[in-house]
Amino acid sequence: MRNSARWCVTFALPLLVVATAAAQTQTTFEPKGPGAAPATAAVVAPAQAPAAATASNADDLSSQATDPTASLMSFNLINNFTTSYHGLDDSGYTFKFQPVVPFRAWRASNILRVVVPYQTSGPGEEGLKSVTIFDLVVLPQKWGRLAFGPVMSLSESTSPVPSKFAIGPAVGVMRPISKKLNVGLFTQNLFAAHVGLTQIQPIVAYQLGNGWALSAGDLQFTYDWKGGGWVSVPIGVQIGKVRPIARQPMRFALNPQWNLRDVTGAPKVQLTFTVTLLAPVR
Repeated sequence: MRNSARWCVTFALPLLVVATAAAQTQTTFEPKGPGAAPATAAVVAPAQAPAAATASNADDLSSQATDPTASLMSFNLINNFTTSYHGLDDSGYTFKFQPVVPFRAWRASNILRVVVPYQTSGPGEEGLKSVTIFDLVVLPQKWGRLAFGPVMSLSESTSPVPSKFAIGPAVGVMRPISKKLNVGLFTQNLFAAHVGLTQIQPIVAYQLGNGWALSAGDLQFTYDWKGGGWVSVPIGVQIGKVRPIARQPMRFALNPQWNLRDVTGAPKVQLTFTVTLLAPVR
């Protein structure tokens, strides 16, 4: 556990410094609608801003943070604790750095997301694991939002997988049911000579108010086309809270998960704690 904490701090501190510097050019909150207060009102003069408006801004950021198709710049520090594995007497810890950067290209909104995992304990080799990158083109629809684009995975050099590079399509849909409830689906597909994986992530998020949200979290239902079966069938729930820290909007989330699929070596019980620096575009 000392090694886990050491690696978490080693990665987190410099990344937070860089992310904070980048975010200083962004506004802290993004009020929407006619007559909304200036974006800096909640930072420059919080006493003058109505409490209701501040809560509304936090709820808006919370809604975007729980939607993988939302164009919200963020820097996620993900601490993944695996307390048990199927068929193994072991536990593990993996730290993930996940920046999300929205931008415009081809006259459309895009979302670039990179996931960089580093394993410090648990079964298998420790160190840098497969890096995943996707670029989604986001198309607003009358019913909600449609996003699609390529997803790529680069395996570490020590991986036993023959194909170090895999690519495939990623597709996401999101539909707001009400101001508080969003539902949708996000799928990533990776294919190579010896790889065939499909990940399906349900999007269910309910805003409780004052920046609090209850959601499905990062549930990844994974099907192995080469093996011919499901390797991950998780259940879980995430509770998250958006609040400013030193005038910088942050999100803290806790997400316990249980994998119902009994595959030797697969995680059985996981607890994920995520700290997210939010940088909404001005």
